[in-house]
Amino acid sequence: MITPDVALQAAMGRITLADMTQGTLNPATPELEQVPERSERSTADTSGRRALWLTLLSVLTPGVAHWHAGRRRTATVLTAFGGLIWVSVAFAVFNLGREHVVAAAVRPAVLLFVGATALVVIPAWVVLVVTSYNAVRAKGMSRRRARTARVAVLGLCAAVATPPALVAHYAYSQYDLITTVFADGGGRSSAPAAAANTDDPQQAGKPLPGADRLNVLLLGSDAGEGRLGTRPDTMVLASVDQDTGRTVLLSMPRNLQNAPMPEGPAKAKYPEGYPDLLNSVYAEGTRHHLHLAPGSANPGADLLKGTVSQILGMPVHHFAQVDMQGFRDLVDAMGGVDVNVAHRMPMGETGQFFQPGPQHLDGAQALWYARSRTGASDYDRMERQRCMLSTLAEQADPMTVLNHYHKMAAAAKDNFRTDIPADMLQDLVKLAEKIEPAGSIQFMPPLIEPSNPDFNRIRAIAKDTIDQSEAGEEPKATAVQHNSRVAAAC
Repeated sequence: MITPDVALQAAMGRITLADMTQGTLNPATPELEQVPERSERSTADTSGRRALWLTLLSVLTPGVAHWHAGRRRTATVLTAFGGLIWVSVAFAVFNLGREHVVAAAVRPAVLLFVGATALVVIPAWVVLVVTSYNAVRAKGMSRRRARTARVAVLGLCAAVATPPALVAHYAYSQYDLITTVFADGGGRSSAPAAAANTDDPQQAGKPLPGADRLNVLLLGSDAGEGRLGTRPDTMVLASVDQDTGRTVLLSMPRNLQNAPMPEGPAKAKYPEGYPDLLNSVYAEGTRHHLHLAPGSANPGADLLKGTVSQILGMPVHHFAQVDMQGFRDLVDAMGGVDVNVAHRMPMGETGQFFQPGPQHLDGAQALWYARSRTGASDYDRMERQRCMLSTLAEQADPMTVLNHYHKMAAAAKDNFRTDIPADMLQDLVKLAEKIEPAGSIQFMPPLIEPSNPDFNRIRAIAKDTIDQSEAGEEPKATAVQHNSRVAAAC
């Protein structure tokens, strides 16, 4: 009887017609090969799908595929490894708060460890996927099913490698930012450091042990075309109570004149006060750093810190400076910024105008908006810059930062300077969690006269404002806006 297998072999030339009719096989003909039946291929395909599911489960619970394949020794090791991972994850979720994560993100050693660990995890997880699939893969699958399975395994390898790759990328970007911008502090402080008392438990965890308040000079600088050196047009002293986080902002006008200079070479050169505008002190320190700020890595900022300290009658511990030209890159990295334009105003000399109402600005537009003096006063410009910086900070929510972090880190690295030391960042992050606005003073007319300021009055106002904030009161002395449009600048 001619069976289907015999007919198939005849078609393949394996047996002759005589063999089939006589019921014998040619001795030279190899034994009939058994071709898998459809039901057998179907069973293999089903086993192939099961293998993929077991491989996927092994990613979540290492060892599942090897247990199924009977490889107990390997399965035991993988299960123990997976259990250790899940216990570590559970501990982190239930015991580490947001402040711990943020604090760890400013420690270079931790960032290096996290990045290196992520790079080790990538090949380990890929090997786990491949070995798990090989342990349980089915034999005899159709070619189409086999190709599909290989593609699925490759896709799973890519899927498990992507998260640790992103972690390594973010960790390195953050490490690069911290070590580039903060490093070891960047230079000497122009204010005497508070005496640290680390044995006092009340001082533990403070960015500046031994001091009640931390005073940081915030600078928005502009080194635009046609300017002689860098000149900060935005100068705001942020004074933060280290216990409560209550923060007072003291805004200095760029056109303040006759500012008293700090003790030392600068005081000797200008005993009656600096004759030019306050914002040119920075450039003065940079040009004559060997004489006015010897040994400083940030001579312009240090001289300005000392000058502002003399004006306000309080120490200035650190500075943080944002370049307004680089501000454009930061805005673009965040995907733009939303502002409320109070009135129609020209966009420099481009012939275009900002229209009143809510506007979404890109980096170039935001820079025009912050810098434009056309049809406005210096006080308008100062307020727009202050508002722009605060608005940008408010809109930098965690998801925005995460989605655009690489570009933002690159922009910050190129356009942000500070003398805040890296080892202060962990405590500074904890203090930032407590920061609460407690008042703002803008030293401008009619509160003061910039061309002939009464510095004793300025110091008294600054002291009263801080005292009121510590008592939980709103500051009583506030500057009447020089122009009504300033209040609604953004």
